[in-house]
Amino acid sequence: MDETYTFLPPRRAGVIFHLGAIAALTLGGAWGLWQAMHTDIGLAFLLYLLPFIVALPTVPFLLYRLNALENSAYILARDSITLRWGLRLEVIPMNAVQWIRPAADLTGALRLPRVHWPGSVLGTRHFPGGSTVIEFMGSQPSALLVIAAPGRFFAISPDNPDEFLRAYQYFTELGSLLTPASQSVRPTIVMTRVWRTPPARGLTLLGILLSLVLLVWASLRIPGLQQVSLGFSSDGMPRTPIPGIRLMLFPILNGFIYLFNLLVGLNLFRRAETRTLAYLLWGASVFVAVLFLVAMYFALP
Repeated sequence: MDETYTFLPPRRAGVIFHLGAIAALTLGGAWGLWQAMHTDIGLAFLLYLLPFIVALPTVPFLLYRLNALENSAYILARDSITLRWGLRLEVIPMNAVQWIRPAADLTGALRLPRVHWPGSVLGTRHFPGGSTVIEFMGSQPSALLVIAAPGRFFAISPDNPDEFLRAYQYFTELGSLLTPASQSVRPTIVMTRVWRTPPARGLTLLGILLSLVLLVWASLRIPGLQQVSLGFSSDGMPRTPIPGIRLMLFPILNGFIYLFNLLVGLNLFRRAETRTLAYLLWGASVFVAVLFLVAMYFALP
């Protein structure tokens, strides 16, 4: 049986931070939604709705990062070093490892990812003094170890860096028996691919922007309206007035249409042969939002 050593990143602070943030955002979003449901349409309605809008995408993202933290490990074997962080997997043949040393021993200061927090020091930066990329797969910025391989670097945070270095030295002295193929598996997050594709990013962001403009406009104008008349009858007379509050159906219906098209479009965007349909759906969301804005313009006195 091959001898292996498994090291885990420090998790306590990260788990506490993620659970605390998830709980705070969930409670804040639920409270904001409850208050918005019992508040007249207006500026206060928008302010109460803001925590819910923030929590809606943030909570699933934090849950994903927490799950990745719980499923992370650094595994040393005689023939390879395996770095696992959630769905991210990197297998480095032992004979391809050039050196491993503490980040504090590097000549230049190691720049951390621009956005990081306890339990999630992830991302890439340029290695000090060069253009080579270093990938961070750690849970805390202190006591990082840097692994050098041909054309790439990795920064990790095992719970016992000294023991990790001793295990690496032990396997180095034994020598590698086999040369396993290097392996690099990255999670395919469709939203990341959308963000990196300018037309897709532009359409989805434009749809969000127009939807927010419609919601804010309706929320600020409707409170002062008692009744509105939507269009004219066949004889040229205004139609029977309706309560002004019904204009809130415009942003509500637009929001449902946008979310439906966004989710279906994300599924279609995964495959190259159906990607055009995703663009059509996201373009339709922009077109529908413009139609609702035009309708709101003509409906308001």
